[in-house]
Amino acid sequence: MRLAVAFLFRLEGGRPLSEKEFVQFASYRLNWFKPTEAQRLLRIAQDLRVVELRAGLLHLTFDPTGLDVPVDYRPPAGILERPPPAEDLFVKILNRIVERTGTDRRTAVSSINAIQERMEVTVEVAALTHARALGVDVSDLIDPVRESIVKRSP
Repeated sequence: MRLAVAFLFRLEGGRPLSEKEFVQFASYRLNWFKPTEAQRLLRIAQDLRVVELRAGLLHLTFDPTGLDVPVDYRPPAGILERPPPAEDLFVKILNRIVERTGTDRRTAVSSINAIQERMEVTVEVAALTHARALGVDVSDLIDPVRESIVKRSP
């Protein structure tokens, strides 16, 4: 997805694009997709947070300079297939706390929020901390949380 989006933005020197320009470039100018498919490409790129809409213009959320995009680039056939939704680690940890301790969700969330504020950490880390304090085994979720944090880091 990043290659395709970077290629589209490079067409105009990397400047922000309107949604209309994005769709037109992907469909009419490059002949990659039909307009409805180009709109789907845009939605998937937004869902994956490859682009974000600010002040009516699409902006890349990553630095494309390190990407080696061939001059004759065409996106792969499966690019319009939505990836499976990312597993929400916070909800998984919260559910485990509720199931294993019998604590109600509201109380657990309140405790996790307090830990998050006190420690200034992500909600997933706060949930892991709370779970461990309650004796709930979450050792299998430590690496996935670590990976999700690394992916979100600039």
